[in-house]
Amino acid sequence: MNNSAITGVILAGGKNSRMGSDKGMLEVEGKKIVERIIEVIKPFIQEVIIISNGTNYDNLGYAVYKDIIKDAGPMGGIHTALQYSKTDKILVISCDMPFVSKEVILPLITWANSAEVVLPEHGDGHTEPLCAVYSKSCFSKFAELLRSGEWKMRNAMKYFDVRKILFPENESTRLSFLNINTPVEYQSVKQKKHEYSN
Repeated sequence: MNNSAITGVILAGGKNSRMGSDKGMLEVEGKKIVERIIEVIKPFIQEVIIISNGTNYDNLGYAVYKDIIKDAGPMGGIHTALQYSKTDKILVISCDMPFVSKEVILPLITWANSAEVVLPEHGDGHTEPLCAVYSKSCFSKFAELLRSGEWKMRNAMKYFDVRKILFPENESTRLSFLNINTPVEYQSVKQKKHEYSN
């Protein structure tokens, strides 16, 4: 799939209650996490949009949209992204994944047209719905699920045509899918020196 057919979406609409500050704006190895993610995904996409209910991302030079349905978690963010994206496919990345890599992104993009949802699987069947490709055709089903109160992403996947891309369970995979949720986790990441290339 060429990059003219997919929109990159950064999900940054969470309440950050455990972290206490906006996770995407935290710095890891000299760059904000959101900037690191954009650098990795930009070669593969047409444009970047950010889903955020605050103003922290307004000066980055990308379109920022607020959740259409408030307080609906990541599903609400993906629903909003599907509404505003100009392409049939969106690549969704959570704003708290500082080491997401092109080695993860490229297979998802490559198989983007093979299903409604293309998402990574690793370890003992663990999936990553917040690092995945979604189709416009998912929009109405997400709207229905949100109205019904079914907001858990992993439960929602049973309603879609899903292709899972299996990644080996190794240090590179674990690092790519690492997300930061608490100040303790953030300090742990800051104290470690990771090799990172985009």
